[in-house]
Amino acid sequence: LRLPYSKAMETLEEALRIRQSLLGPSMEVAETLDSLGLLYFKSGDTEKAVELSEDSLSVLKSAVGFDHVLVSKVLKNIGDYYQDAEVYDDAIEAYSESIRVKTLWYGRDHTLLSEVLNEMGITRFKKGDYMIARQSFSQALRIMRADKNASNKSLIFPTLTHLGHALYKNRDFKLAAETYLESFNIQVSIITGEENLGIQGFSEKLTSIAKRAIAMEEDDNDFAFLSESLGGIASILRYLGLVYHEQGDIETALTVNKLSLSVRLSQPYKEYSAIALMAETIAMFEFKRANLDNALEYFNQALHAKKSYQGDSTIDVARTVNNLANIHFSLGNLDDAMKLYQDALEIKRLCLGNDSDEVANTLNNIAHVMVTAGKEQEALQAYHNVVRIRQDRYGKNHSSVATTLASMGDVYIKLGKLEIAMTYFEQCIRIQKLNQEHCDERVLENLASIYGKLGEWHKAESAFKEIVQLKRSVQGEDSLEVAKSLDLLAVSYIEQDRCVDSIEHLKEALRIRKACLSGEDGEILASLNKLAFVYKSCEMTTEMMDVKAEFDRIQNMRKK
Repeated sequence: LRLPYSKAMETLEEALRIRQSLLGPSMEVAETLDSLGLLYFKSGDTEKAVELSEDSLSVLKSAVGFDHVLVSKVLKNIGDYYQDAEVYDDAIEAYSESIRVKTLWYGRDHTLLSEVLNEMGITRFKKGDYMIARQSFSQALRIMRADKNASNKSLIFPTLTHLGHALYKNRDFKLAAETYLESFNIQVSIITGEENLGIQGFSEKLTSIAKRAIAMEEDDNDFAFLSESLGGIASILRYLGLVYHEQGDIETALTVNKLSLSVRLSQPYKEYSAIALMAETIAMFEFKRANLDNALEYFNQALHAKKSYQGDSTIDVARTVNNLANIHFSLGNLDDAMKLYQDALEIKRLCLGNDSDEVANTLNNIAHVMVTAGKEQEALQAYHNVVRIRQDRYGKNHSSVATTLASMGDVYIKLGKLEIAMTYFEQCIRIQKLNQEHCDERVLENLASIYGKLGEWHKAESAFKEIVQLKRSVQGEDSLEVAKSLDLLAVSYIEQDRCVDSIEHLKEALRIRKACLSGEDGEILASLNKLAFVYKSCEMTTEMMDVKAEFDRIQNMRKK
């Protein structure tokens, strides 16, 4: 980094030596020290830059006093260096003192103050003091918008953008959107030469801007400024998309994101990392909205952009390939999904090794495809590899191990091997209880069903009790799902010849259905019928007749 500046450094160091020998502590020496510090900063040596500028400050204060205008300039530079080094408190102190001195010389409304206020705002933003950063940016803008300073719009929009960031972080989304939009309009007006009024107005101009960029490229004109300006516009559109998303306006957020991507694609100098970011953001929007074909298109665009600047075998490329596979799987394109998952797996193994968590995740996806394709044995082999990796990485009792064991149990159910499926489900539940996690409701239901099919009704009873308790804690007392599980719990009692014990659960299931459904609903009739059957089995004739009478009354009402 230092090489381009080495000659200038040598010249300034020689000038500094001569001036120090001839003049001693003086303004000339201080200015040379400050200039030398700036060169070191640009060459990447921030520590040396701070040292030289602090020396410059000491010389200035002894030569011309604390309040000379050059002191404010050096303080501003010191603030920049400390900001770069992430020593934010020292940076803020330097900026504050620079502002004090500049105010003495120029007054409160000079444009030089806005420059320091802007940097102070950036420093406070980096420090996480978003509210105070907002104040600094607002003060800078007040000065910039003064009549004598307002002619140069290119100085205003960066500060507007910074203010938008601070407002966004403070969750003042309405004002953030307005601020970003003002910055956007200024940036568009700079490259079009005419006033811009919002996003719609720009959409109509983008085609002509893109044609202009193509023409400049064909004529070998320098289009660096246009490309950079379009990049700034694309960035501000992305920020607007974030704000609209936070406000819950998904449609507008998606529209703005797509416009941002169009701007990126119009840049003469393609910024492929930014193209990939926007394409992938849009793809995720479309995927969540179940617009799978659109999601596929944008993930492919993101993948092409990533490969353009990263190559074919990076972990970031693998993740996008994995996302593409997910879309194909959702669309039912199993062969395409499998090929893409295999491609992602190969890259992940190359980048991360055979036993990484990401490798396990992709193997898990491959197993899902195998199950769907009816290749259960191959799916089980993939799941065994997932379990091995996760056990080695996290231990045998990790929640991710439990999840995979449950998936293996599902496969064994599909194969009709209930005893084996049962052992996997039991292991899953054991791990979840060991970790004091909520037991997986679906796994408990599968396990209870298997217990019943194997005639182990006492175990089924215990499982159904857990299911009822779990559903009540999640869905509330009067959930139809709770009623269904109470029916199954009653069946487990009946199968153990404990019909009397089943009655309270059937009555509770009936109560829930009456609370949730209309009085003539078929589920209520079915519930009454079950209860009547149990009363008959228990030779509780009076209760059976009462239930039968209610059943007949509802039947007659339904016929009318």
